[in-house]
Amino acid sequence: MSKVIPNVVLVISVLSLLFLPAVSADCSPYKIYSVDSISIINGWLLLGIGENTYTCEMIAGEWMPRPSCAVDEYYILTDGSKAVFLGGTDIGRETFLGFVNGTLYVLTVNRAHVPYKNVTITIEGVSHNFTLLKNVTVKVLYRFNGACFENVSACKIVSYPNGTKIDTCNGSVWNVSNYKIPGGSLTGVPVRIENGTVHFRLGGSYSLALPEGVNASVLKLEAFKAKHGVILVNMGVIKVLAGEGVEDIPVLFVADNKTVRSPKFMDLEKFVCAKGSANTTNSTANSVVENRGKKSICGPAFLVPLGTTALFAEKTVRRVRKCPE
Repeated sequence: MSKVIPNVVLVISVLSLLFLPAVSADCSPYKIYSVDSISIINGWLLLGIGENTYTCEMIAGEWMPRPSCAVDEYYILTDGSKAVFLGGTDIGRETFLGFVNGTLYVLTVNRAHVPYKNVTITIEGVSHNFTLLKNVTVKVLYRFNGACFENVSACKIVSYPNGTKIDTCNGSVWNVSNYKIPGGSLTGVPVRIENGTVHFRLGGSYSLALPEGVNASVLKLEAFKAKHGVILVNMGVIKVLAGEGVEDIPVLFVADNKTVRSPKFMDLEKFVCAKGSANTTNSTANSVVENRGKKSICGPAFLVPLGTTALFAEKTVRRVRKCPE
């Protein structure tokens, strides 16, 4: 009898494993990109690109894709030859765009937690070391003059755990997002793709070869005329594995002789006007204002808890949408 019971238990265990629901592993995090808006500025195209990230979540015994609840936005400015990546809503950095009297302004906001002091306290004979952090925010306002970005003004804001705040500003930095990008979106000329060649008419007839490695099935191209050439924009939905950035996706092409190619990308900071090449002065450009607002604290005992709180605090500012239930 003692030998029968273990055998019965073994049979039941095997049968239970056979009838358990299978766990699907066919899920990998991915991103969805799409062009949300296209505007024209002095012969340059401004593209607004939305990014949706999907993660994997166990639902009813299966791994299923689920949106991450954060929708990021990125902006690209191109003249048909090169493309300037203006940025978006990345972790620790935001980019805001706006138009004032037809002029494009870009505000970049960079946030970081920077160590500035080590503190040692002794509790019941045991020494404890803490690193205090200061919050550093750098805001820079740029103005597009049709050839490059002028550095209009900048502010550096440093906040300490004890309440001290130091602002160092060169000029006035204001929120350009209050001045919205013109509504609506341009519509381009439809592009036909056959046997690895794109065909369209835009002031003439074009037949251009696609670059090798580009999957034509994910392309839904429209053609636009820009300052320095023809631009092809992929208006379709682009799905890529997580880890690929907006600069790596097939969203933008330029005409180059009898072929199309991806444009040369550069960051906003590398497209800033050289000193003396543009008029970047204003009434407050040469004045540096430093404001110090100090708040009292109740002794060193409050300093360490504030520092340790800052150590674990991390802010991520994003535009959030409600997740589906």
